[in-house]
Amino acid sequence: AARAAVRDVGRALGMSYQDVDAVAKAIPRELGITIKDALALPDLKRLYTDSPDTKRLVDLAMALEGMPRNVSIHAAGIVITEKPLSTYLPLAASGGAVITQYDMDTVAALGLLKFDFLGLRYLTIVQDAVEAYRREEPDFDINRIPFDDKATYRLMARGATSGVFQLESGGMKNTLQSLAPNCFEDVVAAIALYRPGPMESIPTFIRNHQNPEGVTYKIPQLAPILANTYGVVVYQEQVMQIFRERAGYTFGHADVVRRAMAKKKASVMEAERGAFLSGCAANGIDKEAAGELFDELSSFANYAFNKSHAAAYAVISYQTAYLKEHAPKAYFAALLTSELGNLAKIAEYIAEISKRGVRVLPPDINASDVAFTVEGDHIRFGLLALKNVGRQFLEAVVEERRIGGKYRSFDDFLDRMSGKDLNKRQIEALIKSGAFDSLGVYRSRLLAVYEEMIDYQQGKSRSNITGQLDIFTMMTDAAPAVTYPELPEFSVRELLAQEKEASGMYFSGHILDGFSEALASQDITPIHLLMSADEEDALYRDRTPVTVAGMVTALTVKMTKSGKQMAFFTVEDRMGEIECVAFAREREKFADLLVADTPVIASGQLSLREDEPPKVILSLLEELPPNGTPRRPRTVQDTPQRGVVGATAVPSKNATGVAPSKAATGVAPLKTATGAAPRILYLRLPSLAAPITQEVLQILSRNVGALPVSLFAADTKSYHKQAKGIAPDAALHAALVRLLGQENVVLK
Repeated sequence: AARAAVRDVGRALGMSYQDVDAVAKAIPRELGITIKDALALPDLKRLYTDSPDTKRLVDLAMALEGMPRNVSIHAAGIVITEKPLSTYLPLAASGGAVITQYDMDTVAALGLLKFDFLGLRYLTIVQDAVEAYRREEPDFDINRIPFDDKATYRLMARGATSGVFQLESGGMKNTLQSLAPNCFEDVVAAIALYRPGPMESIPTFIRNHQNPEGVTYKIPQLAPILANTYGVVVYQEQVMQIFRERAGYTFGHADVVRRAMAKKKASVMEAERGAFLSGCAANGIDKEAAGELFDELSSFANYAFNKSHAAAYAVISYQTAYLKEHAPKAYFAALLTSELGNLAKIAEYIAEISKRGVRVLPPDINASDVAFTVEGDHIRFGLLALKNVGRQFLEAVVEERRIGGKYRSFDDFLDRMSGKDLNKRQIEALIKSGAFDSLGVYRSRLLAVYEEMIDYQQGKSRSNITGQLDIFTMMTDAAPAVTYPELPEFSVRELLAQEKEASGMYFSGHILDGFSEALASQDITPIHLLMSADEEDALYRDRTPVTVAGMVTALTVKMTKSGKQMAFFTVEDRMGEIECVAFAREREKFADLLVADTPVIASGQLSLREDEPPKVILSLLEELPPNGTPRRPRTVQDTPQRGVVGATAVPSKNATGVAPSKAATGVAPLKTATGAAPRILYLRLPSLAAPITQEVLQILSRNVGALPVSLFAADTKSYHKQAKGIAPDAALHAALVRLLGQENVVLK
């Protein structure tokens, strides 16, 4: 693809990331776009003509564009033949699998049968959740749940779909909040629309969904076909129906069109123009209108989604949302188990379930299973989520406990697990996580003797293998009684650090417990929200001003080419962590706070790159005040006015809370349609109670400034001026347009 070709060639030429990134981002993120198409646009054309290096990069990329990048295996494609496969096509070995040397199109052209078998992780999640929930409700059957459950649709309309199949991304949550689905058909449509291409129809679909009486049709004969999707073509099946019922195609001929759409063969679609126009004319449709319709359908064919696929996905989406709403403990236990090894997701889901009053109980050698399990009103942490502990060993631990009963002491555990892959690294992780706390011995004392005790057990095992007996073995089969050293327990801070090391999270509290008041501030964004941001996110996009808070960890200082020092450090809150970059000026100004384990508030600009996790480019660092202490931001004189990302300035707010002018920040000021400075921002909303209204208010709260805002409620046709204005910021304006549609965001 166009962007990938540019990036690969740039790497091969040894060009700087910044130069190549600028060229790649000048190619719009559109399905099927080519470098030649992008060269007709001013951004790439300027770069191409201004720099010989860029011209060489683009010319080479165009030569390679569209060529196979590497040998890959179809994720789900299986070819089935009557005789041995080698009878029909050449084979190859790749990664231990037997694959065809022909691609899927050639296989299909040969007339061979190819099935796509999708392995969906969420099918396992649903199965595990149902099995757990049946312990409470033995008669529960996931295949008999009602598909008109209002609580499930309310969950979707709130955008509370973290962990819900196909509905988890930030952009999809925004779409659901705006759409407010109230039936299964809405979920099917949302899944079909939320993908490159159909996304352009989402604002129209939402507007018509909210006001179905206002739907109009340029061709009245399309009303029966498009009524269910509010006048918007959403599915391949609708295109086939239009070809059949309005252009007189047979079912077989319409299926040719379907296959052309599925294979994205625009040439086949264009070849159908004459037959389509003739058929429409025979059915009383104006030739010019029919031509426009064919062009729209041909364009749609490049990304059309079939309804049967979307509906199958929507069933799983609805099932997962239903389980999340009605069986949250069972569902989250299954969800957490599915994310073993993904500590960021585990922390995010634990934070969400805690809002429902459900706690994730700490690991316990006598209560935990290998996976996360429901225990009463809460969820017990799964031992396999710990670092450095293997599944086979843990399965042996659980099986031994089932057969022989609970472990009575630490030495009893070692004695019973002797010879079952017992090693020091795994035991250390279990101790530090607190898994042995219920046995009544301080972690400090266990860590002081566990190595010696394991050495004894391993020595005893070796003696038994060689047939030797020692005095203890002759007297008893158990290990000698252990005398633990009289050591005090670790401090809470040390215990928390050990838990974080072993599991990626805290169980004995949280290192930020004493800062909860400041962390609740509206201008502070939970880090996990930023870590899931991408270029399609309406709230958090590249160069969006953000503020995060937490503890400084993983601090690294590096020397720049100019001989100055810059800092890379991590800020970690309860649910995630994000890397922050302090350039030389900011590192020098805030050096007193750039110390490991320092609680801070970091403000700056969000940096989103395709091949890197999100970062914050620092412009301001404050000390995070403990509870009971007011926040004391640095004075304006002490506050850096901007940070630098390449050659672009980072916007910050002045003393009045208003974003500085273009001269200070490099951000273009907003203007009305006539080019004048805006005096007020009008936002048109379906109603003040609509879910999308809360999303809008959240966006506005993050950009307080001097430009007045007025909300127009369409249901009551009334205006509501907001108490606080906004900063006239282009990124904010773009986020509102993406959320509401251009026609509902007006500057005057």
